[in-house]
Amino acid sequence: MSKASKTHSLIALLRHYAVLLLLVLCVPASAAPISLTSASIDLAKAGRLYADNGEPYPVDAAGLPAMLAQLKPASSVNLLGGSYWLYAELSNDSRLPHWVIDPNDTLIDMVDIQIYGADGSIRQLLTGYRQPHSYMLHYGKDLDLQPGQRYQVLIRFSSPYYARTPVFSVLPRADYQQLVARENVLIIGSVGALLALTVFNFFIYSITRDRSSLYYSMYVLCYAIAWGMTFHMSADLFGWHNLHWHYVPFFLLPVLSTLFYTTFLRLKETAPRLYALSRINIVLPLATLPSCFLALSYAHTIATVVITIWMTMALATGIIVWRSGYYPARFFVLGFVALMIPGLLILPANVGLIPALVSNAQLFTLLGGTLDGVLLAFALADQIRLLRNNLEQRVNERTLELTEAKEHAEVVSRHRIDFLSAMSHDIRTPLAGVIGMIKFAMRDQSVRGRTEEYLRIGLQNSESLLAILNDILDFSKIDAGRLSIETVDFDLIALIDDAIGILQGQADAKSLLLRSDLALDLPRYVRGDPTRLRQILLNLLGNAIKFTDRGEVRLDASALLTADGRTAVSFDVSDTGPGIPAETLPRLFQKFEQADHSTTRRYGGTGLGLAICKELVQLMGGSIAAESRVGAGSTFSFTLPLELGAAPAVAATAPRKEHHSYRLRVLCAEDVRTNQIIVSTLLEGMGHDIRIVENGLQALHALSTAAYDLVLMDGRMPMMDGEQAARLIRAGGSEDYRVLDPAIPIIALTANASDHDRARYLAAGMDGFLSKPVDERLLYDQVENVIAQHLSRGRTLRPTDGERLAAQRVESLDEQFGVTPDARPDTVRIMPLAGLSHKHIQRITQAFLDEAPRRLETARAAVVAGNSHAAAAAIHALKGSAGYLNSTHLHALCQEMESAANAGDLVDVIDMLPDVEAALDKACADLRAGAAAA
Repeated sequence: MSKASKTHSLIALLRHYAVLLLLVLCVPASAAPISLTSASIDLAKAGRLYADNGEPYPVDAAGLPAMLAQLKPASSVNLLGGSYWLYAELSNDSRLPHWVIDPNDTLIDMVDIQIYGADGSIRQLLTGYRQPHSYMLHYGKDLDLQPGQRYQVLIRFSSPYYARTPVFSVLPRADYQQLVARENVLIIGSVGALLALTVFNFFIYSITRDRSSLYYSMYVLCYAIAWGMTFHMSADLFGWHNLHWHYVPFFLLPVLSTLFYTTFLRLKETAPRLYALSRINIVLPLATLPSCFLALSYAHTIATVVITIWMTMALATGIIVWRSGYYPARFFVLGFVALMIPGLLILPANVGLIPALVSNAQLFTLLGGTLDGVLLAFALADQIRLLRNNLEQRVNERTLELTEAKEHAEVVSRHRIDFLSAMSHDIRTPLAGVIGMIKFAMRDQSVRGRTEEYLRIGLQNSESLLAILNDILDFSKIDAGRLSIETVDFDLIALIDDAIGILQGQADAKSLLLRSDLALDLPRYVRGDPTRLRQILLNLLGNAIKFTDRGEVRLDASALLTADGRTAVSFDVSDTGPGIPAETLPRLFQKFEQADHSTTRRYGGTGLGLAICKELVQLMGGSIAAESRVGAGSTFSFTLPLELGAAPAVAATAPRKEHHSYRLRVLCAEDVRTNQIIVSTLLEGMGHDIRIVENGLQALHALSTAAYDLVLMDGRMPMMDGEQAARLIRAGGSEDYRVLDPAIPIIALTANASDHDRARYLAAGMDGFLSKPVDERLLYDQVENVIAQHLSRGRTLRPTDGERLAAQRVESLDEQFGVTPDARPDTVRIMPLAGLSHKHIQRITQAFLDEAPRRLETARAAVVAGNSHAAAAAIHALKGSAGYLNSTHLHALCQEMESAANAGDLVDVIDMLPDVEAALDKACADLRAGAAAA
């Protein structure tokens, strides 16, 4: 070998040793491999950390030394984010082949793990925030390492920020699975508890409207969302990845918590300065929140500072308020202590001030926050307890106030009832006298012409005033809850016919067709209050007639079956009147309301009728409504639950006579001269002897000096009223006047018309009750009952001279109505009715002469046109007019012809027309002759 050759070989050898020396100098001495036993190993502490500048992975294990020689070592992970390499060599010195490598303790955006085996194999594992997770809520990846083998691990990880220094744990797979199961239970349980607290307290807020519960539920919900996103619930469950939103809930926590504790601790009232200072915890988080989107790397650090300020101020505020005596604050303080303990251990580590003191700091903080939420719930519960105690105290105070108010209202109600009773008596007494005197005056044959018309107008106005007074009293009784509803069996069909019959005269006077249409399934006998039902029907039918100028008024009734299987009856009262505007309908059933103000001026009334109908219907468990179209008419409908009843027992009584069979000695205690005359006239007409006294004291004197069969006792009289006198009579009299018969029947005769007054008089010992103005029929029945009572006791009564009384009555009636004894018995004339004057009879006569022929012609035209329905309606109207005649011949013919028309048999109707026409001609001729003679 030449010298040059030897030199060249030496240089090459030196160069080789230089390269080896350079590798030795550049690459740190290789540490011993990390031994894997059964314990967890943190590769971040045992391995070597390098900065990542974008170098590629070596293609095999042989390239690792050269690559590592080029990397720049890093002392620690920058929490503001970045990309790093982590290298470690593992030696599986255990018998376990199944392991897991778990990056944890912080959010890591991307983790790429390369495993180099001694046999030259390479395995890649990907995990991190954006990668699918093998274990729910965890980054762990399964790793198979054969026992006794060595492996080189090269990890590249990167993230825009790190909450803490990442931990790369390697541990047996079985241990890791237990760890994941345990931590997932704690995570999901804590978040679930927070959500449950949210729902519960929001429910409390929906009931109490206490803003503390609302702010608390929002705070706890925000806490659950914040930690749910931290543990990747949104990523694992919904596939949602967006790092910019991760810290938004953490910035909102101080805001919602401050709203909660300032309201819960009542800082605005108890500590105004702390309240103002607490505004920092609202302004500062909201001002720094945009860092989540503008400076994501710094958002974690900023949030840590903001949360530290908030927790410190909240804890200090709670302590101050607790010491001031507000005891619910103690749970608030304990809650923030539970939150502060994890914070004191973790927050300084988050900014790198101290090393990490606990593993899985995130879970530790979540548990502390959940405990905080539970303790705050106890604080709210304690507050609710205090509020409940205060509320109970306030309820007791309010109950006492309401009790006093109720007692006062009852006193006022009693006074009102007494006032109404007094006013009823004071108004009805002179009014009854006016009505009675006008009726007596109109019986006088000498009263004719304008004087009779004036009396007729006065009677109508007096009766209208009495109706108004009755309406007011009825509504007052309803309003005071004093109106009672009875339940008896009654004939519904007869009641409807009765109501139609009562108002038939008013309809005929206006040439209106008044009819009823009853369904075939309408029950005849039902159970209910017939008096109130009749009142409702008369009111609605009367209104329909009053407001209808032409056409008809119809009452429809049908049976219904309610949802609960009960029987009900529906009534519809319809008319062809002017109708009611739609905007007026809602006000119809209000008291003192009519369609418009001109209604009162034109038709009169108080506007209480419909209000009373509504109250009565509701008292009987029914409903009422109205429908109307302007120009087409109105329909008032009401439904009542009427159970099926039985035919009421009817006592077999003899036909009523115009006078009683026995003559009684009657004592009447009445201080008003008008009423004295009315009662005397009525009783004398019934065949009795009567003596009048002016007060209860005179009544006692009369009963102590003479025997009487009956006492009519006014309720309110000077010196001694009727109630006091009745009690003394039942007690045998006074020291000055000893009553001969303490058991003598006493009938109250008073203008006090309420049930309360009736009960009071009966309780005083009276046997009956008559309201003023006195109804002659009711007075007759009361006296008849007294006669039967005396006879049952074996008392001897004087018989009445019936022939003399009858002769006097016939002579008086013949004189009143101008009937001469020699008048032909078959002469047709208007039938005299009680209360009708000669002038009124003349008007009815003229109306019949004008309307009856026209109705017959209408019926004839309908028959020719083949319209049986129109023919029946016209014949029905003619039949109603014929009902006023003393002869029933024309009425019977119309009844028969109407039945044929309703059956559609127009041939029979045509056959009957000549007989009806002949009967009508005779009636018109007799009426014209009578009118001419008058």
